[in-house]
Amino acid sequence: MNDMTIEAAHGAAESSDIVFTGRDDEFRDLLLHGAPLEIVTVGFYRFWLATKIRQHLWSHTILDGDAFAYLGTARELLIGFFFAIAILAPIYLASFLLGVEVEREKSFASSLVGVFFLAFWQFAVYRARRYRLHRTAWRGLRFHMEGSGVSYALNAMGWGLLTVISLGLALPWMQAGLERYKMRHLLWRASRRVRRDRR
Repeated sequence: MNDMTIEAAHGAAESSDIVFTGRDDEFRDLLLHGAPLEIVTVGFYRFWLATKIRQHLWSHTILDGDAFAYLGTARELLIGFFFAIAILAPIYLASFLLGVEVEREKSFASSLVGVFFLAFWQFAVYRARRYRLHRTAWRGLRFHMEGSGVSYALNAMGWGLLTVISLGLALPWMQAGLERYKMRHLLWRASRRVRRDRR
């Protein structure tokens, strides 16, 4: 089955209803059981709690009579966290050492690091959304997101600069432009199992 964009399937989904069947007490119990474990594990349980929360929310979101499924794991989130730390820690350390060695350039070095962290944050936002979509399924369809996190981050930084220059007037266009970029790269495709069944 060829990839199709969400926009191409929008007309077919207009008549479908989206309902959420979860109960407040179930979600509250999930948080109440997870919070103490986060404290005991010094925050590391948050990856398992986030996975359980997503599984709960996805499984109770019903589109046209069928629920979504979240297929991600806490282990994947933990690995992603360590990967981010491995990138950010050396950069932060280099900035600190540069500030110590060249006190006059400290503010300049800090500014560069600040710009990097802003860009990396936008990159992480895009990659996080891409991960969630890749781990979302509905009726045998697996969602997919293409595009570049680097390109998205550069777009976000450009829009951010324009927003600052315009004293905030460009903010609505920034939000619409970034959301448009994400939606244009949003796809879905049939899983391998569904494709085999159709053959």
